[in-house]
Amino acid sequence: MSRSAEYLERALALMPWGTQTNAKRIDPALADVMPAFIERAEGCRIQDMEGRWYIDYRSALGPIILGYRHPEVDAAVRRQMEKGVLFSMASPLELELAERMTAIVPGLEQVRFMKTGHEANAATIRLARAYTGRDAIATCGYHGHSDWFACGAGAAPAWCPRDGNGVPALLDRLVTRLAYGDVGALEALFAAQGDRLAALMLVPYDWGEHVALDFLRRARALCDRYGTVLVFDQVLTGFRLAIDGAQGYFGVVPDLTSYAKALGNGYPISAYGGRRAIMEKLNDAILTTTYAGETLSLAASCATLDIMRREPVHARLWEMGTRLMQGFDAFAMDRGFPARAYGLPPAPQFRLGDDPDREPARQTQFFRALLERGIFPSRPFLLNAAHDAAVIDQTLEAIGEALDQVFLNLP
Repeated sequence: MSRSAEYLERALALMPWGTQTNAKRIDPALADVMPAFIERAEGCRIQDMEGRWYIDYRSALGPIILGYRHPEVDAAVRRQMEKGVLFSMASPLELELAERMTAIVPGLEQVRFMKTGHEANAATIRLARAYTGRDAIATCGYHGHSDWFACGAGAAPAWCPRDGNGVPALLDRLVTRLAYGDVGALEALFAAQGDRLAALMLVPYDWGEHVALDFLRRARALCDRYGTVLVFDQVLTGFRLAIDGAQGYFGVVPDLTSYAKALGNGYPISAYGGRRAIMEKLNDAILTTTYAGETLSLAASCATLDIMRREPVHARLWEMGTRLMQGFDAFAMDRGFPARAYGLPPAPQFRLGDDPDREPARQTQFFRALLERGIFPSRPFLLNAAHDAAVIDQTLEAIGEALDQVFLNLP
């Protein structure tokens, strides 16, 4: 038994899933090629317990935006560690990070910090209800494990099953789920209950094939008409899609926005903020947590934003993502394979044919072949600034071999 397999066996005996995060659970179909544990990381590479290195396209599920162990970010953390991690009053870093964020993000008049994306999203819902005096909300996308994001009218998504999840059934009448980009359903929802909706929370882009600008514009207009708080869940899109996030990319400014992941380049921090009039309701809706002012993550976030403002981080993400997508499409076209890249370049995805019944088996085989060649895949591929042209070209070589393996060996 390998060291990794031994650890996984012990972990499963002591921890449900053997890990803390659903997306890090081992896929049984890939268990013999996918490492269950990672011991170290550097730049855009990760190393498993057996010493094998992989070019990583998970980026720790999104937080790694500059690359693992970025020297400037880690140096800022070490300097702060000499001063202390948590104090009996606020740290000056709280103000320093707030000043950076409000200077970067359109519509962010005030901001507060938390530790996880789930907490930030839950806080925006409380604030919207406090501000509007209404109870009902609508959600669009995955927003964390809060009760409000695990219930509601509409079909339960695969990543959040409704049955047996411990959420009281009486909450379903207060929540409506919407599919991303469905303008018709959005308009029908507001026509039926717009004057009851405290908030519409949505992911501004779900990293899929459809980039729903009309959906976002219509959401803004309807929220304005009915007095509903528009919330952008930018836990993943924030500071990854662009430095000014979906506000800058789409030109649509929400009332409240949540952030996490790329904000700290891997250090645990989240934030939520927006219009001053809404944020001032924190005087009534007391949302507080001891560790929100933890200084190491604040220092990391200040350094991360400084680097993003100084260096062409997002231009690099778009350039390297485009290189990856175009290389994938060129190989598939040259070989006559019905495969193509889609999505926006900072987080591309790859479709392996037009038959949905064959897609799952092909995706599994594709990921297997990539893992065997030292590429750690993801859906979507989450690039970071350490992915350079040489790394992308090495990845494309493995992708070409993987596509041959998929289409020449599977029906």
